[in-house]
Amino acid sequence: MKKRDLRFTSWIVGVIGLVPVVGAVETRDLLKNGALDGFREVALWRGVSEVSAVAEKCEFEVKGEGKILVNSTTKSEQAPYLLTKEEFGDVKIELEFMVPKGSNAGVYVMGRYEIQILDSFGRAKFGSGDLGGLYQRWDPNRPKARQGYEGTAPKVNAAKQPGEWQTMEIVFRAPRFDETGKKFKSATFERVTVNGQLVQENVATTGHTQSAPFEGDAKVGPIAIQGDHGPIAIRSYKVTPLEDGEPARLAELDVYWKEVSRAVNQGDFQAYKTTFHEKAIFVTGAKRASYPIGQALNRWKTEFDDTKVGDIEASVDFRFAHRYGDTQTAHESGIFLYTQKKKDAEPISEYYAFEILLVKEEGKWLTMMEYQIKPMTKEDWGKLAP
Repeated sequence: MKKRDLRFTSWIVGVIGLVPVVGAVETRDLLKNGALDGFREVALWRGVSEVSAVAEKCEFEVKGEGKILVNSTTKSEQAPYLLTKEEFGDVKIELEFMVPKGSNAGVYVMGRYEIQILDSFGRAKFGSGDLGGLYQRWDPNRPKARQGYEGTAPKVNAAKQPGEWQTMEIVFRAPRFDETGKKFKSATFERVTVNGQLVQENVATTGHTQSAPFEGDAKVGPIAIQGDHGPIAIRSYKVTPLEDGEPARLAELDVYWKEVSRAVNQGDFQAYKTTFHEKAIFVTGAKRASYPIGQALNRWKTEFDDTKVGDIEASVDFRFAHRYGDTQTAHESGIFLYTQKKKDAEPISEYYAFEILLVKEEGKWLTMMEYQIKPMTKEDWGKLAP
């Protein structure tokens, strides 16, 4: 990021690798003190001691009283949604569940965003309505063939045979809102696994999915289990609220920007070069052009060399308007101030609007695209907090 070739980047997020769960706090075992203790009062749902699926039927056989949650024994018994008493935003959900042949249920995180539970065993073709799918949204005002939209199929069909106990783990990040209440980041499933297999990774949804008990977006909400589409049994249900990982992410990025500033200030070209991804792209608003970062670096190297030997003094500082991202990607935007002073001359200060797309690879943040938009003023600079 150097002189007048430093301006703003647009990005599209694609995530690399599994995302670790950070900032987890105390786990709630919702079945520890009784099958219904952690849930809002509801009809039909109950706790049993034993449950088994009836072969080739969408039915359960149950025995006794216990801590295994069951909504119904047949598909004709349509139980309501089972809602947690507590409301959650960022959260990890761990379930151990069973469905009989042909049954259908779902986990609605915040009561709005559904990960599907279905008897999908053996299906070669599967979609968002199958086990582990992020279920589609629905808009009756759209053209008939496109009323269902935005569903995301699981990466694999990880379903076991009906009547077997299965596991699901969901790592979820709630939507984010600015100080005016405007949403700037959609609800995101960082990771969903079914029976130990990854089925969703960093998948966002712009709003509540079809048949959700609550509409619109919110900061927190109860977790809901669908109960009116068929029998489901749950013998383990654990929920862990997750702390916001944003402060730690921003602290890492601040270290990155300090290194960029240091390299410019000291004329350390090799260090500055390593802050870019080898496939990075440079975009210039002034020339309305884009090209590989290597071309820009070749042009900037002379100024780095002059700085290193003391022929000029250079510095760069950054102030941010927006800082969006996740554990593997970042979109940073704002204004940078580049100051250069040649021997026996007055310093020259230049202000530029910029956007930067960064990705994290092997634990290191790297610029993937740099877009230097246009010159700004000292007054513009002053409006952004240091």
